[in-house]
Amino acid sequence: MIPKGYLIIIIIILAILSVFSLRKTYQEFVVPKIGVTIYPFYDIVKEIVGDKYEVVLITPPGAEPHNYELKIEDVKRLRGIKIVFANGLGIDSWTENLIKNFKDVKTVYLYQGVDLIEQDPHFWLSLENMKKIAKIVEKEMENFDKKNREYYQENLDKVLEKIENLQTEAKQTVFSNKFIITQHNAFNYLAKELNLNVAGYLEGENKELTPAELSQLINKIRILNIKVIFKEPGEESNLLKTIAQELNLKIYELDPIEGKSGLNYFDAYRKNIETLKQALR
Repeated sequence: MIPKGYLIIIIIILAILSVFSLRKTYQEFVVPKIGVTIYPFYDIVKEIVGDKYEVVLITPPGAEPHNYELKIEDVKRLRGIKIVFANGLGIDSWTENLIKNFKDVKTVYLYQGVDLIEQDPHFWLSLENMKKIAKIVEKEMENFDKKNREYYQENLDKVLEKIENLQTEAKQTVFSNKFIITQHNAFNYLAKELNLNVAGYLEGENKELTPAELSQLINKIRILNIKVIFKEPGEESNLLKTIAQELNLKIYELDPIEGKSGLNYFDAYRKNIETLKQALR
């Protein structure tokens, strides 16, 4: 007969072994996930990853990413995450806190592989940059999952074809260095590729324009004979309405492709092209 003291020790050891076994089994069944910090890259990553892994968008579509605070629910749904594709340049600086909650997570900062305009973080509005980003994503997936290398390469080819089709559509209209006024300072990459000039926007360094800045903007609109102004989906400030009314400007919607319009990347970019054609003809 086993002495009572030994029996208790044996039960404790078996319990510990059981916990370790369950934890190991749980870890084996956690399906790897691919994370994307902000909406603009979500469609590209999803198209390349395909049905091999779940792609998780960390910030909700249209959410303000700069000051996003990770919630307990975020940590739970990101369980099993292996790669995080992040913008960088301050838009999603909370990524550093995110990876502290997970082991063996690789963070890929996409700004490091694109052409930047003065550290402007809205580089996803450049189709040439998005082609580079698609290639970065494909290479990371190849390295992570070598057995499905051909699958990711095929998906990359499809994505590049979609982007090149958008480029062809954009080149069919010549905007001839026309000037535009936008609600926020988010469209420098789009303007550069479409041969446009951003003459100004309805925000200053501290968000609200100073009286002097507003006066300068109004003078620009008059001197350059600008007839339209561009707001963003879901946003229309009193200042925008007032300027449009006072200067007889038509209001059009230009999408920074941050998820507020509900359109995917390709449809949103295509709609921007059509909107600019209509507004600037």
